[in-house]
Order: sequence, then structure tokens, then C-alpha cells
Amino acid sequence: MTEPTPVAPHHAPPSTAAERAVARAAALAPGPCPLPQLARLSGRPEPEVADAVATLTARGLLTDTAGGLTAGRLLREQVDALPPSLLGHLHRRAAEVLAGADPGRAAGHLLAAVRATGQADPALVDRLVADGAVDPSAGADLLLAVLPGAGTGERSRWLLAAGDLLVLAGRGDEAVDLLAAELAADRAGATDRALLLGRLGSWQAGGRPSAALDQLDRARRLAGPEQHAWLAATAAAVAARADHPRADALLREAGRAQAAHPSARAGVRLALARAARALALGAVPTAGDVLATVDPARPALRAEAAAVRAERIAVRLALGEYPDAATAVRAAYDDLPASGTPAVLALSCLRMLAVGELPEAEAQARLALDRPPGPLTDEVRAALLSVVVEVAYRLGRPAAARTVLDRELPDHPWPDRMPWALLRCAAAADPEPLRHPELIRCAAADAARSVRPLLLVAQHGPRLVRALLLLGDGNRARAVADRLAAVAERTPVPLWQGLAGHAGALVRRDPSALRAAVRSLRATGAGPALADALLDLARSPRVRLAEARPAAQEAAARYGRLGAAGDQERAERWDRRLAATRRRPAPGPPGHGLAALTAREAGIAELLAAGATKQQVAGRLYLSFHTVDTHLRAIYAKLGIRNRVQLARLWDARPVSAPPDAFPSAAPRSSRGAG
Repeated sequence: MTEPTPVAPHHAPPSTAAERAVARAAALAPGPCPLPQLARLSGRPEPEVADAVATLTARGLLTDTAGGLTAGRLLREQVDALPPSLLGHLHRRAAEVLAGADPGRAAGHLLAAVRATGQADPALVDRLVADGAVDPSAGADLLLAVLPGAGTGERSRWLLAAGDLLVLAGRGDEAVDLLAAELAADRAGATDRALLLGRLGSWQAGGRPSAALDQLDRARRLAGPEQHAWLAATAAAVAARADHPRADALLREAGRAQAAHPSARAGVRLALARAARALALGAVPTAGDVLATVDPARPALRAEAAAVRAERIAVRLALGEYPDAATAVRAAYDDLPASGTPAVLALSCLRMLAVGELPEAEAQARLALDRPPGPLTDEVRAALLSVVVEVAYRLGRPAAARTVLDRELPDHPWPDRMPWALLRCAAAADPEPLRHPELIRCAAADAARSVRPLLLVAQHGPRLVRALLLLGDGNRARAVADRLAAVAERTPVPLWQGLAGHAGALVRRDPSALRAAVRSLRATGAGPALADALLDLARSPRVRLAEARPAAQEAAARYGRLGAAGDQERAERWDRRLAATRRRPAPGPPGHGLAALTAREAGIAELLAAGATKQQVAGRLYLSFHTVDTHLRAIYAKLGIRNRVQLARLWDARPVSAPPDAFPSAAPRSSRGAG
């Protein structure tokens, strides 16, 4: 009979109780385990653990690394072969020991215990999933594992927490499916159903505000008084961002509910709603003050932390505090979960666009669109696409920008179009605004409701006014300029003094206001907005040649430094036109001059003097290109001029007493310089 081969000493299994306890603790650990942690996990005194570690290491069962002790394959196989009840007990003990010092590892141990036995301590589950040190995805997995065995008291709470954590982890589709399945099962009471509907509504706010408000309204009708504050505040936040007519009423309702039944989460939602309302009105400092009262680092506010940080960055952008915004973006990247990263990334791209870091903004936006770091809401996607579109226009690639607009911009009614407002604003950057009249007018209508889209990128406001003037829509241009003036009153900083002054000067054709706007913008970091104002100053027919040419040249140089080749070429072309202008033509013989123009010729002359191309005039007046060209030759002959610059100066100097029917208002006088 063959005798069994003796086990080699260096492969001998743990032989004492201390060795077995230490071996199991090391094998259960997901990574290297320091000696003090082994002592806590094994429940043995540290000197005793040190002796056991020395023995197990000598036998090759443990490996000592810089990060701690690691169990070998043999020990792990032995632990995996333990009965599920014992394995679950060991993991549960490890979770209890590590909950305070290393909650992330504790959550992993507790998940392993639940998978082994199907049981968990509800108090420990609640403690770990609420801990900010636990990865949202790991916390969600733990809750999903315990849900099947949850009691009535825990199920609703854990279901909502699992949904929140799935959203934070960038697993929003799973969250929607989870809560939708629970609603379909129809096993929740009225209060729980209200909370489920409320969560679903809050998650839809970045894409379909109408659906979000509908679900939140249904939830509020079912909710008890303790839940009403959070639901009303969430609805108010959605309504405020879209400047819904119900926003103020919802804010008042949420305030009363929060006063009656205070809760930390409802308080944060209410602060977000009030800040959103302030931003919609252009009261940027007020929004900043409201957000300053919230501490997003509080564990109870984990689900709202990303929104608070993003809104604070938006306030920095709206104030023109671009270095502070960049610092806040970097800090947010380190602290936020996957769901918050896309919104912060979009704000980072908008900051780069506002200061003129055009290549960097485009590269980052395209990367985020091609390989999203997390789920992209419609609002975030629209912001990233707006960066791509504007950079394409400024770099002289209008066809690429138009392709994006035609392909990506959905035709949603209000309020579901509001998340796409930034992309419609980008359409105003087209050097031929007549290609997008409806988009530009829609952007103006959005701005009449909420100025938020005009706050985040400095150049959006004056550029929208310029495009509206070129479309011949003086009333909308004036309305947008008035909104920007209201922002400047509520937000008295150099950036908004310059932007509002620029827009108002375009409407009034006031060169002194343009000069003041340029002076204000020089004190800011808004490079593209300053270059745009300089070019409009150069285009102003009431500015002398000695001032206009340096302004055009500085605009071209600034565009060049930004890498905006398309804008640079337009500024240089205007400078060449100015260089070709020497003096006004002498008065013509009888039958010549402005009085000799027909009504049709006067209308065409006014549009051309306003900066429109012949193609744009043809589209505006429903004429063929050749008909416009024929009229233009007749206009030049009657006025004794040779180019468009002379036409613009002569048109601007026409007598005020000229009969109104001789010069039909095909476009406002203030629209010169658009395009």
C-alpha cells in the first residue's frame, strides 16, 4: 500500500486558529491588506497576527508587498470552498470592521455577504450607501442585491436610493427601468408612488421639461406633506430653467412646504430653483448668493451635489470670472461622479469658447460627443454641439456648421426646445443669417423668456442682435438688446456693461456707445466679444476713416490670435474696403441722388447699406440674384458711387426730412455691420 506524499512545509495549510483567522482575512480582502487591517478583520491581537503572518509568508501562502499582504491562489481557493453561510459571515464581519475606516471596501464585503447568504443588516446597508466614500455604482449594486429580500419598511427607501445612485454612476437607463418596473407592478402605496414619479420626473428635466413637469404634477397630487417640499422644489427648478409661467407659483408653493416640513434635500432643490429663476432673469449675483448657502459636500446632498457645482460654475461664467470658473471645473472633475462630469465638461467648453480658446474648445467638445464620459442630457449635448458649430463658423467652415445644425437640432415645441437654446444661439454666428431665419427668431423668443442661454457665452447676445437686424427684424433685435440692458442693471460688472452697450449701440447705430462697449470689454477676458465689438465699430458708418481702419485692423489681429481664420478674413476684407474709400462723391446732376431712387431701389440700397450680400437681399425680397445686381448698378449710377462702403456712408447721411415712402424700412438702420 502506497503511503500518502507528505505536504511540503512551504505548502502546509494554516495549522493554528490564529493562522486560519489571518489567512481567511487576507483571502477575503480584494487587494493588499496592511497588518493593522488584518488584525481588525481577524479579531486577533496585532502581535499574534504578526507571528501568524510570518509563518504564512514563510510557507508561501501570503506575499508581502509595498501595499500590504496578499493571499496566494491556494488560500483564495480554500476560502471560496467554504460553506456559503460561513463565507457570508466572514464577509459581513469584514464589512462591519471596515465600515468606519474603509467604507468602499466594506461595501464590497457586504455585497459578497449578500450574494452568499441573501441577508444583510439593514442599518449597515443604509450607513454604507449614504457614505460619500462609497462609489455610486458599488452602492447601487449593493442595494440591487438586497432589494429582493427587503422588508416593507426598507423596500421603498432602498429602491429610491438605488435609482439615485444608478443615475450618479452614469447608469440612468437602468434607474429608469428599475423605477418604471416598480410602478408597473403597482405594489406601491400612494406616497411611495408619488416619490417614484417624482424621481422619474427629475431625471427627465434635462431633455423633456414638459414630461418632467407632468410627472412631478402627478407625484404632488399623490404625495404626503413630508414629501411635498422636495417634489414642489424639483418642479420649480424645472420650470425656472425653462422660464415656465408657473415657475413663481411653484417657488412659493415649495417655500411654504419646506417651511412646514423642512428637509435637507428639499432645501437644496429649492435653492437650485431660486438660482435658476435668478439666472433666467439675469440677476447673476443673486443666483450666486443663493447657491453660496448650500454645502454640496454634505453626504445627505449627494444626489444634488453635481447640480450645485455646475450651477456655481455657470454663475462664474456669467460674471466673466473665467479663471475662477476654470479652477472650479478642475475641482469638480476630482469630486463628482460619472453623471456630473458631462455637465461640467460642457461648461468647460463654453468657458473656452467665451475666452477664445477655440481649437481647445472644439477638440474637447468633439471628444465628449464621440466618447461621452457619462450620459449626455439634451441640454449638455446641445451645449457641446453649440461649441462645435460656433468654432466652425469662426474658423471659416460654415458648411460644416450648417450640417451640424441641420442634422442635430430637433423641432420641439416650447418648453421642450429650451434645452437646445444654446445650439439655436450658435446659428446666429452664420455670416449669412438669412439661411436660418426661423432658428434665429426662435432664439430671440427663448431669450425673451430666459436670458440664461445668453449668459454662458459672452458673444451670444450682441451677435443675436446683429443677426436679427440683418434679417430686418428690428423689433426682436430691440427686445433682445433691452433684455441685455436689464442684465447689465442686475449684474453691474464690466462684462455686461460692455455686452449690453454693444447690443444697444447696434440697435441705435450709436458709435459713442460702441466705443464705450469696447472700453468695458477690454477689462474682461472675453476675447471674441471684444473682437466682435471692434469690427462693428469699424463698420459703423458714423465713424471716421481714421478711427474705423485701426479698429478693423485690431479686430483682425485679435481674431488671428484666437485662430478664428474666418472672422479674421472678414475683418481684413472690411479694412481693404475702408482703404479703398477716400472721399464722398460730389453731388450729382439733376435726376441723380437719393431722391432719384425708386422705392424698390431704395429698399435694396438700405439692405445693402445694412451689410447684406446680394444673395441675402435676393432672398429677403424674393427677387432673383440678377435682378438685384441690375438694381445695384442703377443705384450706383444714380448716386455716383462705386462701392458698398460709399453706399453705406451716403445712406447714413441722407436727410432726415426725406419722404418716408421713398425709403421703405426693409431693414433697421442699426443693422449695418451684421455678417
